Amino acid sequence: MTDRNRATLPFALIALAALAGCVLLDRVRTREVVFGFDHALHVEEGMDCGDCHYSVEDDDDPGLPTLPQCMLCHEEIDAERPPERRIETLFDGNKFRAAHGSALSDEVRFSHLAHATELECAACHTGIATNERVADLPLVDMDACTACHEARGESTSECATCHTRIDASWSPESHDQAWLERHGPAFRAGSDAQDARCSVCHSESTCNTCHAEVAPDNHNDYWRRRGHGITARMDRSNCATCHRTDSCARCHEENRPVNHTASFGGTRSTHCLSCHFPLRGEGCLTCHKDTPGHLMATPLPANPMHSPGQNCRQCHGITAPLPHVDKGDECIACHR
Repeated sequence: MTDRNRATLPFALIALAALAGCVLLDRVRTREVVFGFDHALHVEEGMDCGDCHYSVEDDDDPGLPTLPQCMLCHEEIDAERPPERRIETLFDGNKFRAAHGSALSDEVRFSHLAHATELECAACHTGIATNERVADLPLVDMDACTACHEARGESTSECATCHTRIDASWSPESHDQAWLERHGPAFRAGSDAQDARCSVCHSESTCNTCHAEVAPDNHNDYWRRRGHGITARMDRSNCATCHRTDSCARCHEENRPVNHTASFGGTRSTHCLSCHFPLRGEGCLTCHKDTPGHLMATPLPANPMHSPGQNCRQCHGITAPLPHVDKGDECIACHR
């Protein structure tokens, strides 16, 4: 780089920065600014809610500001503002154009006056002191109402306390004819939407009572006899939604599995231990509940090879299979 170039470089950088600044300033000047009502600005000026909501202490409708009411301050404030930034742009005639931020439907029984005379505005309208756009105000939902009422010791179990049409027999639109088939997956999805939360109307006892009387569609006779064991091994947590471990044990104590026939198992049916362990007893009747008396057992052969001290397993179970599972006891415990 020549000496001349080095001398002119600072001036070039200054000119480039000035150009970038002009472009940025031009973009700021031409940026679209949404003009609307600013709660935070009015709170900073020391205004109270009742200064604009003129009937808040006299009527269930707190009232929205009127143009003459706003002009008490804005006649002087707007004198030096451009027309598009004046308060008149927020009104159609004398009607305030902003949407009602927390309007309720006619289906809800609600007295704004009763609440306004007992509570601070911010108790329900959270964040009102810092709100800059009416559209950003959080809605007062049912959870907020019920939480407040319960904290004050007021019952929230009666629908008619707050609703004109909704009662214990009412159901939302989602509960159509196919709801019986769809309600299980909908519940497991765990949506936070108001109309998708079962707990709004139902308690856990409601589910238990219904499922105790009405089994799922797949719980047919084949399911009871053949299919439920396989499914339980694959997805036991799903079964646990309704069934407890003791319900399985109680049923299997009373009902022998269909494969437990006379020829069930082999000579060494150690797979029995997958269900029957630990054993509740050590006697023969622990397993042999329907066997004949001990006098029907095969007697010990009366030859010198079958002495009481003989190791029966040297022959039985090797050259010839045992006729039953080898429990590990001495054979002469039964065969005398």
